Amino acid sequence: MLHYSCDVCKRPIDPRNDLRHVVKIEVFPAVEDPACPACDGDASDHLDAMQEMLERIEEEDDLTLDDGARTMRFDLCDACRQGFVRNPLGIKAGKRLDFSNN
Repeated sequence: MLHYSCDVCKRPIDPRNDLRHVVKIEVFPAVEDPACPACDGDASDHLDAMQEMLERIEEEDDLTLDDGARTMRFDLCDACRQGFVRNPLGIKAGKRLDFSNN
């Protein structure tokens, strides 16, 4: 039998009794499509950039391309899922300061 635990609070999740939520996050570089008519820019700029990248690849001995793309998967219990949905980026709300009109 598979054993699950919440990746946030580390509480064990029993698939027979508890609800388990899966969160998938995909991070990748945003690249404009040169064929997109709404995109600004010249297609030759993209071709020049591609040519420069190919020249750099040919010059390097060790060919390691990292485009920065990542896919992540997390298991969450129901309570942590509710918190994730309310604040998916985990940004802490700053305290609001009220100053007098002195």
